[in-house]
Amino acid sequence: MKKDHITYIARNGKEITTKRKYTKFPYKLSDTSIVDNEHGQMDEWLTIVNPFSGESYRLTPVEEAVYSVIMGAQYMPNYMTSPKLQQDVRKGLDWFRDNNAKAYMVLLD
Repeated sequence: MKKDHITYIARNGKEITTKRKYTKFPYKLSDTSIVDNEHGQMDEWLTIVNPFSGESYRLTPVEEAVYSVIMGAQYMPNYMTSPKLQQDVRKGLDWFRDNNAKAYMVLLD
């Protein structure tokens, strides 16, 4: 699968290009929020904790945005009856397996 840098507009209006290469972002960038870390850097690591196992893993802001869509969709009350929410989760899980399999295993499997 082809991987390339992802370019997005940060909340401060600055255009950011990732240091890492990824497959195509699974969602519309305009529909997601890519957050910065506590130091205000947009391409540094963020620590995420699996709410079920307690294990943690460090993600880039782009990876964290995909993770947030996955988890947010799963917590929606109508998740089990919504094909769109289920498709959003599936696209995110597939993206994680292609781009950061270890994070997938720790946080999402």
